[in-house]
Amino acid sequence: MSNILGLKDDNIFFKENFYKEEKIKGITHKIFEGYLSYKPEICPKCGVVFDKLFEKHGFITSNIKVLDVSGYKTILRLHKQRYLCKHCNRAFTLKTNIVNYGYFISNNTKYSIAKSLASKISEKDIAINHNVSPNTVERIMDSYYDLEKIHKSYLPQVLSFDEFKSVKSADGAMSFHLCNGKTGKIIDIVEDRRLDSLIKYFSRYSHKVRANVKVITIDMYSPYVSLIKKMFPNASIVIDKFHLIQLVSRSLNKTRIKLMKYDKDNYNKLKRYWRLLLKSKNDIDYSMWKRFTCFSNLTT
Repeated sequence: MSNILGLKDDNIFFKENFYKEEKIKGITHKIFEGYLSYKPEICPKCGVVFDKLFEKHGFITSNIKVLDVSGYKTILRLHKQRYLCKHCNRAFTLKTNIVNYGYFISNNTKYSIAKSLASKISEKDIAINHNVSPNTVERIMDSYYDLEKIHKSYLPQVLSFDEFKSVKSADGAMSFHLCNGKTGKIIDIVEDRRLDSLIKYFSRYSHKVRANVKVITIDMYSPYVSLIKKMFPNASIVIDKFHLIQLVSRSLNKTRIKLMKYDKDNYNKLKRYWRLLLKSKNDIDYSMWKRFTCFSNLTT
């Protein structure tokens, strides 16, 4: 039975009539009734080594959510042995590796949820499939958010600032993305990219750490410039080439549209061949003569 439920604990055993079906909140569940019992080595309350001072003190029952069996929601109703330590006169419950102490969702279920998070499926559907709440899925996702602990005592010499569209629950419409400018490795994500929030965030780093930063690459979001001048005294500002070219392209298009309003004779030409104006001169064919729309004569 342990193999069917994916349990890897030799201290769990099952008696006769261990299986039944119950309806919980209108949904049929498979209920497997098991027992956890073994001799503990020490008392977790006072640390005394196991001896005749320990005596059995009944069972405490937990309904542990495990992975589905044959498409049915499944619960392991586990009766965990309790002991009374006469040394400290306190009772304690035995632990098992199939579930964390004080929790009612099996570790196998958590692993399955974490695996499902890598697929294109909503948190709500993952919650339904695993018989848990969407909030539980979010907590498990956060627990597997395996970034290194952020040390406020260090920043690399080259940083990169960027932003991305955030979730609705975030304070700002966009969130702030901080990464190592050389390796591209994420350092941290800040929920709000507004200037006041970023100043508050970087104030957690000491002046010495911030002064160690030499170069920061950014787009042309003006609060970033104010932030760098205020918080990074030795940092040079570098506009990344993507946003620089994007600015040139947009400026050229604005100029073209402005000309169209005043040059009615060439209005259609400027409108139709706007891509041609953005091309490099090395990509333009000067030799092939042919007839183009909007031009009356042959031209290159």
